[in-house]
Amino acid sequence: MLEEEIIEALIDRYLRDDVTIALGTSIHSEAFLKKIALKVAEKGFNIRIVPTSLKLAALCTSLKLPIASINDKEIDIAFEFASMVDTQFNFIKRDSTSLIRDKMIAQSAVELIVVTEKENYVKRLHGTIPFEVDSFGAERTLLQLDEFGEASFRLKENGERFTTESGNYIIDVKFDQIYSLEDLEYDTKKIPGVIETGLFLGSADRILLHNDKIEVKSRIMKLEEEVE
Repeated sequence: MLEEEIIEALIDRYLRDDVTIALGTSIHSEAFLKKIALKVAEKGFNIRIVPTSLKLAALCTSLKLPIASINDKEIDIAFEFASMVDTQFNFIKRDSTSLIRDKMIAQSAVELIVVTEKENYVKRLHGTIPFEVDSFGAERTLLQLDEFGEASFRLKENGERFTTESGNYIIDVKFDQIYSLEDLEYDTKKIPGVIETGLFLGSADRILLHNDKIEVKSRIMKLEEEVE
């Protein structure tokens, strides 16, 4: 779980004046947004938030944080919360209410900062990957994804199928082993019912690992090291 002290440290380090910020859909985003509001009030910063969910939009309004549209504003900084990150700056996101929106801000942001626990920083991604799928013909899509691994619909506590911010379903696929992330992304997205995957390939600009302290991995510095 993301501790309050870690959230405060991240905001102190990366929040600055006159920026447009986006937060990926996550259980951590609300706590992050509340801390941002406190820092804005303290520093008098002029910032704008691109909300990725109705819940975050409502929270922005209650906190009196200006809302911006991704259609009108470039995103300066996006914070994303990953389930697992590898040494090549790829990551898996399982805690999502809209993989489509999360992918959009990951692609649009000038700088994408990915936050995860240090124990989730691995050499090679593995385990369960979510897929956002169209509700039309979803059982057929489930069978097609089941050819890659053990596939199942994500369910709510009442047993109904979980629906995303865009009204789609999530299918979670358990993989015993992933040989090529690029091939998996390409092959699964060829399935007509698959709209987006929970694989984010080479998206992270910085990885922030936390346990009792914060450790930062920079893709820019890594690329510079490889060139040298």
